[in-house]
Amino acid sequence: MPALLIAMLQNGEMVSLAGRWAKERLIQLKKRETFFCPACRQEVVLKLGNHRIPHFAHKKGTACPYEHEPESARHVTGKLDLFAWIKRQGIPVKLEPYLPSTQQRPDILVQYRHHIYALEYQCSTISEPLFQKRNHAYRLAGIRPIWILGAHHLRYQSNMPRYVSISRFQWMFAHHFPFIPRPLLFYYCPHTKRLTRLVRLIPLSVRHAFAIPLVFPLHSLSFSDLLFSSADLLPPSFWDEWLHHKKQWRLTFTLYPNKTTRLICADFYRFGIIPSLFPTEAGWPLHHGYLLETPPFIWQTYVLIPLLRSEGRTVTLHSIYRFIEEKIRTGRVALRVLPLATGQRYTQAVYEYLQLLAGLGYIQWKNRHAIRFVKPLTFPTTMDEVIKQDKQMAEQIKMMPSLRDYVWKLELKHWS
Repeated sequence: MPALLIAMLQNGEMVSLAGRWAKERLIQLKKRETFFCPACRQEVVLKLGNHRIPHFAHKKGTACPYEHEPESARHVTGKLDLFAWIKRQGIPVKLEPYLPSTQQRPDILVQYRHHIYALEYQCSTISEPLFQKRNHAYRLAGIRPIWILGAHHLRYQSNMPRYVSISRFQWMFAHHFPFIPRPLLFYYCPHTKRLTRLVRLIPLSVRHAFAIPLVFPLHSLSFSDLLFSSADLLPPSFWDEWLHHKKQWRLTFTLYPNKTTRLICADFYRFGIIPSLFPTEAGWPLHHGYLLETPPFIWQTYVLIPLLRSEGRTVTLHSIYRFIEEKIRTGRVALRVLPLATGQRYTQAVYEYLQLLAGLGYIQWKNRHAIRFVKPLTFPTTMDEVIKQDKQMAEQIKMMPSLRDYVWKLELKHWS
């Protein structure tokens, strides 16, 4: 049953359980007053157990049509922490206000710098359709949603603190604010009272990504820290770590075949590409690489195929996009679902990759919409050879003046 921290009295006044209440005072309040849900107007009960925070709940056998999910003690505690944190900053804030225009009750409503924000603390899972529906309702009402996940969702890879497991569910909560160059995720732990901002997200696969976790006590941060982020540079070890994962792609991709893997391998073989020995020129990090869920070595190899088929003839940008769209339609390539990072298209990542190839000298732009393949790709014949070539190309990418913009954009040096 959903737990409420706000209820309405018979006279229309609101009573909030946020703040410090003596238990004796709450007992007297319970005896004296009748409480109602501010949204559906049904009677609710004040719960004063020993194991949970005091809260209101709908009576047994009744349900509020405006509540979407049950609330755990973790959720209630975290919501109160975040509310108190914002209130201490002197920012106008409301706890669990019912919004008739959206028929929703956000955990916290914040008015900050001429904008209204709905702050939601999400501990349980939520379906994608419901998530989309709630955000759409907020946007129609001119409200900007901010979602903070429970920290129990955050999983680091063993012995690699900068590599995290991010499920499709978590990727839905990735925000893209105007003054932050790449999506980021928020997590809060009500036990440690720490907020984690997961920044510099560079995905490796469907579930794994490189990221820099910025973990701070909640009281040391301001609300504006959610909307603006410092430009934390990639660590010096990033490229070596990326090469390690590229090697893992080569060694493991064909070991766990499924329907999609078999289709991809068949495509690669058709064009003379051994899957484990895919061209060295494929599988590199990109500023907008997060837009695709498929691992970079797969979708970038698909971008190379129209160039291989061209045999030196001019290839239009439109034909490359159309080829990738066909792979998306048939399930070989998947786009990432990012409801909070709208306005971005996967073609930005494809275009960035073509720019990388141009900087490496493999293609020439004939005009803004057409390119020509001018330098053969590297097709290694052994695993030792391809690993050596991957390392050489990484050094080449970092050192070539023509790729300075690529490296700066990836490492955000021009944002510092």
